[in-house]
Amino acid sequence: MFKKKENTTVIVEKKRPRKKMKPGKVVLIVIVVLLIVWFGVRSMTKGSGNMLPAVATAEVVKGDITATLDTSGTIVSEETRVYASPVNAQVGEVPVEVGQNVKKGEYLLTYDTASLQKSYDIAALQAKAEEATGNDSLAKSSESATDLATSSSDIHTLEDQINAVNAEISSLQSQAADSEKSSNTNASRQARAQELKASIEGIDAQISALEQKILEQERADAQSTEEEVTKNTSDKDRKKIEDLKREKKELEEELKKVEKKIKDSADIANHMVNIQSELTKKNNQLADLQSKLGEAQSKKAGAEAGILTDAAKANISYTRQASKLTLEQTADDLSTAQAGVTADFDGIVTEVQVSPGTIAAEGNPLITLASSQNICVEIPVSKYNLENIRMDQEAVITFQEKEYKGKVNYISKIAQKGETGGAMVTIKVGILNPDDALVLGLDAKVSIQLGTQTDTLVVPIASVNADTQGDFAFVVENGIVVKKYVTPGMASKEEIEIKDGLTAGEKVITSVDSSIIEGMPVTESLPGDTESMVSTEE
Repeated sequence: MFKKKENTTVIVEKKRPRKKMKPGKVVLIVIVVLLIVWFGVRSMTKGSGNMLPAVATAEVVKGDITATLDTSGTIVSEETRVYASPVNAQVGEVPVEVGQNVKKGEYLLTYDTASLQKSYDIAALQAKAEEATGNDSLAKSSESATDLATSSSDIHTLEDQINAVNAEISSLQSQAADSEKSSNTNASRQARAQELKASIEGIDAQISALEQKILEQERADAQSTEEEVTKNTSDKDRKKIEDLKREKKELEEELKKVEKKIKDSADIANHMVNIQSELTKKNNQLADLQSKLGEAQSKKAGAEAGILTDAAKANISYTRQASKLTLEQTADDLSTAQAGVTADFDGIVTEVQVSPGTIAAEGNPLITLASSQNICVEIPVSKYNLENIRMDQEAVITFQEKEYKGKVNYISKIAQKGETGGAMVTIKVGILNPDDALVLGLDAKVSIQLGTQTDTLVVPIASVNADTQGDFAFVVENGIVVKKYVTPGMASKEEIEIKDGLTAGEKVITSVDSSIIEGMPVTESLPGDTESMVSTEE
């Protein structure tokens, strides 16, 4: 897009129609011509000592530019899985090797399940044993609870019976004591009764004597003239009789009471044998009840000891759960080992870290598989190219003279130093139509269509350079070199877009080296002159 004068070379040949020149003479003529040209150029150079340096320039023009990044990268898989051992088991067979293509569902590894089967059998027996032990403990605890309830009820009943018998015994003992006391006082009562009887008899005798006296007195009075004196005497005797009768009555009442007590004592004495017999019976009954109470209390203590505490029941539950989990785990391990390790997708084996017969620990890596369907090309790009790279840009990948369609699907956010020391950013171009011809780890050519800019300022790509302050171009203004910082845009192999810093019509120096300095006077040269000057300077 910049103007460039075409080189025109005219060669004049002298013709000799009839005589052929010998080869030796032709060589001599060529040498002479070259010497003449050399001396001519040398004389021209010496004569131009005061001439300004000539620089090649190109005009800043508007035009269209299509950018395509042609580069290369490494073929890699975008999906890689490291298969770790899901169980602790001995490896059986490893039917794959590094670099081998495998299909989804194919075996990568099998296990020898003999030891896992044995572990499962042991866990199953252990679980059954724990279940039986727990059931036995719970059944015995239930029996003990029943025994505790029964013995507690028996103890309550026996205690009530013992209390009742003790009350009966106390009553009998009281009756026996009363009988014994009555027996001890019965002799004095009998003596008193005799005294009372004797007193009553004496009173009866006195009354009889007085009554006889009164009777005789009355007979005598009937014959006597002294009636008044006799009457007084009779009245005294009658009064005395009344007193004696009252005394007799009192003595008779006392005698009656004494005789009743004597009779009661006799009845008690007669009943004493029955009381003693009943006491013996009740004491025997009490002893039997107390023996039964002791047995019930012992049974209760044993029942209490046999009842499981909440902590003991929880321990049985935890033990059962642990046995169940162990059994489930061993069953899962056995099932997992029997299933082996299979490929989750079509891929290429990139690493095998085990061999048959070895022990694979759970979690240790076994085999690494890279997808053969999800493949991309990793490409390092510079910051200049990165500005024009976008997600989903289309690309063409060439590997072993076969083309594949691609699309940019990843742009890293971290820059790293490349082989030349410059900062490079990794991008990934996904291959849309992969096949078995692709080989992971080898290089492939990539052509990314960065886009097209129309009616924009463009200059030769060689005219743009960079220093610590940024990108710049040398411009010739009125024969003086001027340094202008620019903002570059999209670039092709030969041209680059200028977004800012230059205007159309300006002349940029296209061949820049250390001899070009800002502010120096120069002259623009035609392409042919520039080539002559450069060759002369060399």
